[in-house]
Amino acid sequence: MPKDQKLQFCKFTQDNFFSLFHSKTRQVQYLERYLSEMEAKVILREPKYFDRDYLAEFAAFYSISSKGYVNICERLHFFSKNIGRRTLTAAVGGSKKAIEQLQDAYLGFIVKRPIPAAPLGRTVLKWFPDQFINTTPRVINPSRPYFAHIAGVELWVEGLAWQQQDTGVGACATISLWSMLHSSAFDDHHAIPTTADITRDAHKRHSFGTRVFPSKGLNILQIYEAIKERDLVPLITEGDVKDTNGRTIGFSKDRFASTCVSFIRSGYPVLIVGRLQSGEDVGDHAICCVGFRSCIPSRADPSIPDLADSIIEILYVHDDNLGPNVRVKIDVDTKMISDCEKESKIYAKQVVSLHPKAPTSRDGKVYPSPTDDYGNFIPTQLIVAAHSDIRTDPDTLHKAALRHASNIADILNHIAENNNLEKLGLTVSSRFIKITDYFGKELQDRLQGSSKELSKVRLGLSEDVNPMSLHIGVVRIGVDDATMLVDILYDTTDSDRNHPIFAHVAFNEMVATIIQTLGNAGKDNYGVCVKAY
Repeated sequence: MPKDQKLQFCKFTQDNFFSLFHSKTRQVQYLERYLSEMEAKVILREPKYFDRDYLAEFAAFYSISSKGYVNICERLHFFSKNIGRRTLTAAVGGSKKAIEQLQDAYLGFIVKRPIPAAPLGRTVLKWFPDQFINTTPRVINPSRPYFAHIAGVELWVEGLAWQQQDTGVGACATISLWSMLHSSAFDDHHAIPTTADITRDAHKRHSFGTRVFPSKGLNILQIYEAIKERDLVPLITEGDVKDTNGRTIGFSKDRFASTCVSFIRSGYPVLIVGRLQSGEDVGDHAICCVGFRSCIPSRADPSIPDLADSIIEILYVHDDNLGPNVRVKIDVDTKMISDCEKESKIYAKQVVSLHPKAPTSRDGKVYPSPTDDYGNFIPTQLIVAAHSDIRTDPDTLHKAALRHASNIADILNHIAENNNLEKLGLTVSSRFIKITDYFGKELQDRLQGSSKELSKVRLGLSEDVNPMSLHIGVVRIGVDDATMLVDILYDTTDSDRNHPIFAHVAFNEMVATIIQTLGNAGKDNYGVCVKAY
């Protein structure tokens, strides 16, 4: 074996890490800090590694450069224990104990590309463990397992792939799309494209006379086309805060947070398009939202149904300018808008603004953070790549959810008034979900410890309801987001105009009666009632 092809172990230190990349870019600093917080101890260097994504980029662009780029990468593996060659040798020889030691300590990998300006290729790192036992859970449903084979030993890590922007083949939108299409929501029928594939797909119908490579980035139409070329459908949510000319300037907090959460719970990452402001510079940017930190629900106003999860404060995003799993805080900024017709009149508009916010160091010390001087990002549009059988617009489902909650709340509050009872505040959410996931984990979680009701609901949905679509829309209504009242199940394969309901799962008898009353009054056809009580 050539000497430079041997697997090499070295200690994980700041100096060693920076020397591997011959730079201290913001992304390299972020990854060093991330791995330090994960208590990385050892780096295993795999010096000769063929990476599918880089090979596609090499064939599309770098192979004809006179600079003489090579087509071989290096892969770096990280471990939280002092793993050495003896442990690796035992694992390669089939020792189950050694393999378990490697897996228990495995933190993930970084592919190092032979591109000096953008060396950070496909990167998957383990999520931080939650620091506090009683903290509200992090929701990372788009994450999936990635498998790495080292001399025949299979190790795995759960996450979502990230890589650094490379303007030879793709810019920020391309990288965000690439991360989106790695989602756990997609199966083997939707092969994960390379960044080169995405760039070509985007230019098939909307090149606008520009060359494909090197890529200068994608516009909105090209993003839509790249998604459609994967046999998926782009679901678009526009910001609801407008200027005096009706142009979108951003999102309200309720709409932004509840929409992002709805898709993340469905397993779909969200491509967030907006404006990044750093000092005096303002430019278009795109990031990929891959998770969020749930929050303790607040008490809803009895007079107005509350959007569930609208008060969340923390998202986790992949940003090619920073790195993977970046913790960002949802703030609200004030934008001053002038009236074009009345120049003296100024309007103050509240819009969502995202700011990187690193968590407190696990050892309690304060370290310089590469995210501290990063700019404010103001989202203006949310784009999700969803399965092609989903024909329902997310806004239509969202509006239907609010309407159903209002109708149910009116009757509940009327009953409360007549019986001198406290009025109830309702929370509502909407999402898309695979029917097998709803039958499986979703119902299991909602009916924990109640095997009789779980059996009744599953059999009722299977035997009493017409065959449902592969993906369904779920409108969930509860009391203060703590007590479930009803799930209303929508057909996503029909048009928004028809918007039929398959069935509703009622979690108590009063709600079943209220929905029957609404149906008889012609408010809606709620389909078959499946009792979960």
